[in-house]
Amino acid sequence: MIVLKKYRISFLLIILILILCFIDPPEVPVRPADFDKWVHFLMFLGLSGVIFFDGSFHLKQKVSGWSVFGGSFLFPVVFSGGIEIAQEHLTATRSGDWRDFLFDVIGVCCGYLVGWLINRKLKINNVC
Repeated sequence: MIVLKKYRISFLLIILILILCFIDPPEVPVRPADFDKWVHFLMFLGLSGVIFFDGSFHLKQKVSGWSVFGGSFLFPVVFSGGIEIAQEHLTATRSGDWRDFLFDVIGVCCGYLVGWLINRKLKINNVC
């Protein structure tokens, strides 16, 4: 229960991402090229950042670098890969896409970098 309380926003975002990745996509008459890729990028940028901040109690507590890396980088990358594999093999209306996975990983990298930079900046300014 402590993990659920500590990571409640992260769990809500994980559930939202799962819903978005497995529902039938709506028919949109006009959509910019690669719109889907940007959605993947933003979903996983947000997930990585939210896990980073949930894991460090919104930067009020020092956490080990390995737990931050594992939680806000490795977990979202593995989660993303699992979603793409599940879409390919477990759904009839979705398909796994390596480009989606690539944009997920780029989003995770950016989210992790933003979290790390903010954390570093706040530590330098003695906020943490």
